[in-house]
Amino acid sequence: MKKFNRILLFTGVSIMILGISSFSSQKKTKLYFELGFTINPSAGSSVVNFMILGLDSTNHNIVSKKPITEAQFVMYGKGVLKNEANPNRLDFFKEARVDCGLILDDPKSLGGVLIVDTLWEEMKPICLPVWDIWKLRYSIHPKYGKGASAVPAEDIGWSANRWRPSPKQTEYLAKNYGINHIADFFHGPSMYELFYDMQNPDWIRMYKEIN
Repeated sequence: MKKFNRILLFTGVSIMILGISSFSSQKKTKLYFELGFTINPSAGSSVVNFMILGLDSTNHNIVSKKPITEAQFVMYGKGVLKNEANPNRLDFFKEARVDCGLILDDPKSLGGVLIVDTLWEEMKPICLPVWDIWKLRYSIHPKYGKGASAVPAEDIGWSANRWRPSPKQTEYLAKNYGINHIADFFHGPSMYELFYDMQNPDWIRMYKEIN
């Protein structure tokens, strides 16, 4: 009986130690945040979905996702508004040499001086690489049906296939911009490198010719 009690006691202590160890490891997990996007539309979502991503500082895995709008994505990236992914309000687009600005829908005047209102409801991004994100995955904007014939030039994408890039295009994106599949999240410095490259007509031509 005493032996049985010792076994139970030992088992209980072991479980307690494991529990404390597990709790400690969770407690030590620190997150850092980055802006990101995915070209992975689902029911009720946009073609491109923008997020503030929380990543595990140990293994860099994505552990949290906070949806934001396209306008927020641009303004957070430019440092117009403070956020978890840009607490120092740096202009990540400018640092990456990406031409990305803002347009005021309704600029306010105070004593004849225009005041920039940082509320995104009153601002729109003018950021061509961000507008063109969908073109990486589609040859024609997905708003068009299968039988679409006359499609304007601005709705023609860069993908080798109608609904997704070719395997070689995907391989190229994976090698250079930190994804494994086209539905993965682009984020961090490699995302801004992609935006920089997307400004270059020669890069666009090269990407379209990969098949």
